[in-house]
Amino acid sequence: MKEHYEIHNKLLKRLVFDNLKVIGFIVILLPFYYKWRNGTEFVYDEIWIWLLAGFIFLTNIPALIIYLNYYFENKNTEFTLDYKEEKIIIIQNGIKKEYLKKEIKKSTYHLGIYYKNAIDRGSRIPMLISDFGYWDLEFENGDRYYLTNILHDFIHDTPKAPKTKYRFRFYPYINRNDSRQAINLNEKRKKEKTLTETFLEKYKTKNEKQLLEILNNRKSYQKEAVKAAEILMKNKNVG
Repeated sequence: MKEHYEIHNKLLKRLVFDNLKVIGFIVILLPFYYKWRNGTEFVYDEIWIWLLAGFIFLTNIPALIIYLNYYFENKNTEFTLDYKEEKIIIIQNGIKKEYLKKEIKKSTYHLGIYYKNAIDRGSRIPMLISDFGYWDLEFENGDRYYLTNILHDFIHDTPKAPKTKYRFRFYPYINRNDSRQAINLNEKRKKEKTLTETFLEKYKTKNEKQLLEILNNRKSYQKEAVKAAEILMKNKNVG
């Protein structure tokens, strides 16, 4: 089985759709709210139209800069994943190269910081730049590629290469000199599992009242402690 990737416009469509949602909120919902609070109609005169246009333009500058950064990086790039032969075939500027899966030296997904919520349960809000990301792929012979998600929308997919690590960044502009250590999600999840097991052992002598105290005050406890209390409480109810 082979999967072929080349430039698409899904990310641009998503950006336009997000802008339409913001415009719809300002143009449609805001006047209703204004009338409900003040009892008078909200009138969009020329100054408000210019302010709206300026606001939309300014909020889109960071996303447009990243989009252009990705486009110029990948405008002459396409790649194919050959699962049967375990190969990666990359064509860049008309030059075709083939690599074996085992020749991958480093594989890192650079994603927007918003997607770190899935790991640390943070409360970051999505922004127009949140869905941008790229795959930093380096091979044993020194060849290195930046395969952005205007080629391949990989953000929610299982990594295409083994031992892929993650970097979560507020502004995922392509950084060729990024030396900060990426996260190995498998190791992090393994560590979290170990912590949960530790709390299971620690809490196994607690009664239902004590476990409920943890569940009712979960913000005061580590998430692994809350998880352990949930498991033990469920076991007690089943028993």
